[in-house]
Amino acid sequence: MSRYWFLLVAAMLCVTGRVRGVPVEFNGISAQVNDSIITVDEVNRRSRRAMEQVARRARTQEQYEREVMQARKDVLEGLIDRRLVLHEFKTAGRNFPEAIIDDFIKDQIKREFGDRITLTKMLRESGRTFASYREEEKEMIIVYQMTRSKVSQEILISPRQIEKRYASNPERFRVGDRAKLRMILIDASRHARGESRGIANAALARIRAGEDFAAVASEVSDDARTNKGGDRGWIDSKDKSLRNELHEAVFKLEPGKVSDVFEFDGSCFILKVEERKPAQIKPLSEVRLDLERELKQEESDRLQKAWYGRLRKKAFIRFF
Repeated sequence: MSRYWFLLVAAMLCVTGRVRGVPVEFNGISAQVNDSIITVDEVNRRSRRAMEQVARRARTQEQYEREVMQARKDVLEGLIDRRLVLHEFKTAGRNFPEAIIDDFIKDQIKREFGDRITLTKMLRESGRTFASYREEEKEMIIVYQMTRSKVSQEILISPRQIEKRYASNPERFRVGDRAKLRMILIDASRHARGESRGIANAALARIRAGEDFAAVASEVSDDARTNKGGDRGWIDSKDKSLRNELHEAVFKLEPGKVSDVFEFDGSCFILKVEERKPAQIKPLSEVRLDLERELKQEESDRLQKAWYGRLRKKAFIRFF
């Protein structure tokens, strides 16, 4: 068994003792928040995914120990904040209609698990019950609603703030050469063996005879952009979403030109570059909305952290 599989198994089991020097307990208490207890088992369960990821990417013992400790610390701090908000909800004498909780959980089960039987099986495999699952979801809703009520959602960002953020690091918005691309795909899996090439050749002949590329694409292309005439939007020279051969062809084509047929594993592609733009730093007008959203999120996070800080100051918190 490789050392990475060992780390993964150890992280998932959270066995008693030490894993590569990291103390891991199976039972006990991690912290007390007012009259609520956070168990080691709860921290282990909620940090399991992060620990699995650390186990896969760790290259040294030091890195593993450092990242596992940080992951468990982050989870514990998040659980403390959660308990503080729930305590605030309880002491304020607030209540949340159980019918709303039930409706939310029904929708979530349908959306994420398909049915309750699948969810129950998953819970059983992880040693949990439906009642504990429901309670956690209820707490999540309460925390979300309480946070929204305490942290203003009407955050205003001034044009000056946006301009200052843009000016602070203009290289962040640099893009490579760009090409506005349309593409026809004849998918081999949707046609008889050898038929794709014939369809592609016929489509290319129609285009070169003067038919509109977008109209032909809407008729014969097999990809999800058929109804958009094969429009792929702007492709950046740094973007590697296309396979190398197609990517290189895109940036060799002149605007208005159509490629020959490319064939890979029986599927065929025809490219058309409509426009080209040289490498540049995106103007503020193109990134203004993204910067505004970024600044709003940062301010929301700051306000939330400040509120949690106030809750901590008046709470009893003890670590074990």
